[in-house]
Amino acid sequence: MIQKLKINFITLLFILISSCSDYRKILKTEGYEKKLKAAIEFYENDEFFKASTLFNDIKPLVKGSEESETVDFYFASSLYNLKQFDKSAKYFKGFIELFSRSEKVVEAEYLYAISLYKTSPNSNLDQSSTVEAISAVQNFINKYPYSEYSIEANKIIAELQIKLETKNFENAKQYYKTRNYKSAIIAIKNFENDFPDSSFNEEGGYLKILSQYLISINSFENLQEERFKETINFYLNFIDKYPKSSFQSEAEKMYVESLNLLTKFAEQKK
Repeated sequence: MIQKLKINFITLLFILISSCSDYRKILKTEGYEKKLKAAIEFYENDEFFKASTLFNDIKPLVKGSEESETVDFYFASSLYNLKQFDKSAKYFKGFIELFSRSEKVVEAEYLYAISLYKTSPNSNLDQSSTVEAISAVQNFINKYPYSEYSIEANKIIAELQIKLETKNFENAKQYYKTRNYKSAIIAIKNFENDFPDSSFNEEGGYLKILSQYLISINSFENLQEERFKETINFYLNFIDKYPKSSFQSEAEKMYVESLNLLTKFAEQKK
């Protein structure tokens, strides 16, 4: 048994050494014909690093020729399969610009959008690349609504949208957490305008009431009446939109307290 394992190991080692030796020979080959053939074989065998190295060598040699389209697509695709998504996005974009009539352009545009999607960071980080990815995926859906990739593209754009919403809402919420209540209300209103259908708007509506209530309760007496009226307006808009909200009980307490204080102010004026 041990002897058999040794033989298998030696055989495998010999194959690997031979393969590496063949690869080095191909790298040193003049011209591009043999390199191109070998690169495609490496790609089809999922040896993407070797394929990408050869395609990269070939690119300047075939620029402007018929083979350029094939080389550029396979090079970008090799980088994609190596999970080098920043680079694959760059080279797929270049392919799309150069070969807009190619049979591969739909796939290239999809993989370009997916490359950007793959570079999108967690929601707690800067979302500039997420915005770029959403734009690319949406452009793809608009151009190719019935393509084989459209269902997956729609799922991805929904995921990216949630990520973007989460980041923007957390930014708005941060003003409340740091007790900057006026800015919190402005930021939440902006969020509601930017994302009118967001699931975060219910919590945002509650935070507007809470922020306005805290502003009112901590204001000078001559300013409190108008500010409590605004608290009540926020509550009425909120409860009209979310009549069964999980925040209803807490919001109602502030509403009732605001009404009581307004009644008190009215009595003082008599």
